[in-house]
Amino acid sequence: MRGDGDRGEAVSARRLRVGLVQPHRGAITPDLWSGTPHGLLGGLRQHGADVVEIGYDVPRAVTAPIHLAATLRHREPGAAEHDALKMAAREAAFTRAILRRGPLDLVLATGTDAYRLDRVRTAGAMVATYDDATLQSMWAHEHSDTRAAGFRAAAVARWIAVQRRSSRRADLNLVSTRWAAETLRADYGIPADRVHVVGMGHRPRATARRPARGAAPVFLFVGVDWRRKNGERVLEAFQRVRAVRPDAVLHLVGRHDRVEAPGVVDHGLLPRHDARAQAVLDGLYAQATAFVLPSLFDPSPIAYLEAASAGLPVIATSQGGASEMLGTGAIVVDPWDERALHAAMLALCDRREAQRRGAAAREAASRATWADVAERILETVREHPRVSGGALVHSSS
Repeated sequence: MRGDGDRGEAVSARRLRVGLVQPHRGAITPDLWSGTPHGLLGGLRQHGADVVEIGYDVPRAVTAPIHLAATLRHREPGAAEHDALKMAAREAAFTRAILRRGPLDLVLATGTDAYRLDRVRTAGAMVATYDDATLQSMWAHEHSDTRAAGFRAAAVARWIAVQRRSSRRADLNLVSTRWAAETLRADYGIPADRVHVVGMGHRPRATARRPARGAAPVFLFVGVDWRRKNGERVLEAFQRVRAVRPDAVLHLVGRHDRVEAPGVVDHGLLPRHDARAQAVLDGLYAQATAFVLPSLFDPSPIAYLEAASAGLPVIATSQGGASEMLGTGAIVVDPWDERALHAAMLALCDRREAQRRGAAAREAASRATWADVAERILETVREHPRVSGGALVHSSS
């Protein structure tokens, strides 16, 4: 007769069935949420998990009136997505999909401020959430994109309550950084033993390094949100750097008014879904000597990891969980401290210092692919008492 430990070993050894939940219509694509759900999907499959997508799979004949009603009730698109009727439709759709797909070992939920996870029937599967911050911590920071969107405080308070409720429903709360783990514990009262740091992943920029000839320092800034990514302060610091190093160059990528200034090359927005634009961006990573993005707030910027994977040292922000991501591969600055930003850029004008930190950054990024994140998720699940004790007995056949 097999004991609980034997059953746990059997569950741990076999292929786990995972339902990956995201609250949008259609298949998971690289463009959704900076590629996070797509990265989780690919990483889990790379490690042998049988992953099924659980989305807002409802006929348009049903969703169209729901969407119209939500739009009429709310001015902002983001607020409409959090409409109570739309949340209920998602919860019903997720339940149907989970029951239809057969037994799952794990339901991995993302975007849990847009549905009440405790109202989704998970048919005995373990439930985990994945976040890079709580919505409450985002709302509390005056320079977060959530605050900048102009939502009404009363509406955001309801969404925070939904995410808190969803987080408390989960068996495991998986997060990208230690900072994010602390927000879950402090904001939502999640017990420390349920919160696990599994990291943030990225698509490596495996570019062949082609530094500019000579010793000229080349900085790269990539940020769609010019204000939150601190573009103006980077420009000001760069002009001060040019007073010392007139050969320095700054490449700008993002959505902003065109910049014409000495040493500045403005490429505008290079969309992620545009192969030619991404080839241009790969070329910029290859020739740069340092990446500068001292955002006013950033929970877990994937851009840091992409730059690091190309061998670039990063000038990072102290606001959010970004400062944890690269170790000595980054120089962390207060985004409001112009002197600190100027000093960091001057330090990376030294090619040897830039190369030393760039090597450390590349090493850190090599452990932060989506496959690495998925491996940590699966390890955390298999070490959970429900698995190690043999409580999960679903068949993968």
